[in-house]
Amino acid sequence: MLKQRVITGIVLIILVAAGILLLPNELFAVFALVFMVGLGAWEWAGLTGCYMPNKRMAGTMMILIGSLPLIFLPLPATSVLGISVPIWAALVIAVLIYPKPEGFYKHHRLMMRVLGIFVLVPAWYAVMTLHGIQGLPKPGAWYLLYLISLTAVADTSAYFTGRAFGKHKLAPQLSPGKTWEGFFGAVVFGGLWALVSTYWLDIPSEQFIAFIALSKFTVVMSVFGDLFESLLKREAGVKDSGHILPGHGGILDRIDSLLSAAPLFTLGMLWLFA
Repeated sequence: MLKQRVITGIVLIILVAAGILLLPNELFAVFALVFMVGLGAWEWAGLTGCYMPNKRMAGTMMILIGSLPLIFLPLPATSVLGISVPIWAALVIAVLIYPKPEGFYKHHRLMMRVLGIFVLVPAWYAVMTLHGIQGLPKPGAWYLLYLISLTAVADTSAYFTGRAFGKHKLAPQLSPGKTWEGFFGAVVFGGLWALVSTYWLDIPSEQFIAFIALSKFTVVMSVFGDLFESLLKREAGVKDSGHILPGHGGILDRIDSLLSAAPLFTLGMLWLFA
């Protein structure tokens, strides 16, 4: 299992890095759309009560069709990304009060499916926008790589800090292994990675402090993205969102942190460099 996980991880890193750095923004947008919204919708439908193949396909199509206006209408990036702000504010509360309200998710599965539109599409839009963003010191692709590396550093440091010092459970009903110590470790080491990254990203001194603060907020949101996916899996009674990635589970298992982190980070970068 470990060998399989490592091999899959290496292949993923190579493919994602190559796609980000080599593809023009239009092709990258299609690439990201297929994986984040297409495959993401398939797994989201499975996590929200569509267990049989025909029902799962219907649930997937509902999410995809509902996503079309956000994808194809000529809306400002800030409008599409702004949708995620109240959505994720509500989802953070949902994570913090879980498992209350009792039975809510099982009785509102249609609503949870519709929610997929407003989680998956803004995240994809954020990734696409950041990749093609103009007016930054470096090409947008480098800032997208930074965002992905930031969530990876946060996840890894949370794991090891939690293993070493964790005593206080962060969300025992959702993810028993996560601790407050791990959470603060993620924020600290994420902040350190942001500090180091300001040099290779050529962040101007005027935006230095704001960039570090934005990165720390992004880390916080990445943790809640992870926890909300844990909520969906807990309600569905499954360990992984899918099986498409050997040793890693599904697409949502790999991008859960990005779903919440990408809209916030991209909005912040648009504001910082407007």
